[in-house]
Amino acid sequence: SSGINAEYGDGFQDLQDKFLNEHCDEFEDEEENKLIYTDIYNQYISTLEGYIADRMMELCPNFKMSALLELIQSRPEEVDLDLFETLTSLADFSMFKETMINYKSQRDCQFYNFPSLLVTSLAGGLPKH
Repeated sequence: SSGINAEYGDGFQDLQDKFLNEHCDEFEDEEENKLIYTDIYNQYISTLEGYIADRMMELCPNFKMSALLELIQSRPEEVDLDLFETLTSLADFSMFKETMINYKSQRDCQFYNFPSLLVTSLAGGLPKH
C-alpha cells in the first residue's frame, strides 16, 4: 500500500514506550485531573512532535508539521492506524490520559503475572521422568 504510514522505525515506538513508562505512575483512573497531567501532556507533545519533525526533516528538508497534519486530515483513509491514533493523542488530552492509564494497567498486569508465567513456562519445559 502507498499510504501515509509510521516509517519511523523502532525509535519512535521506543521513545513513546519510554515516555509512557516513565510517567504513567502519575496517572489514576479517576475523573478528576491532576495539575501534573498537563505538564506531562505538554512534554509528551513536545517529545513526539520533535521526534516526528526531526525524522521528517531528514527526508524532506522543507518539512512543516502543519503540512503533515493537513495531509492526514485530507486523506485519513491512507493513514496507518497506529500513526493516526498517536497523532490524535497529541491533539486530544482525554485520549492521552486513557493511553497512560491503559499503559500502566498493562505494564502492571504483566509485572504481576510474570512469576506465574515464568513458573508455567519452566514447568512446561522440564523433562518428564
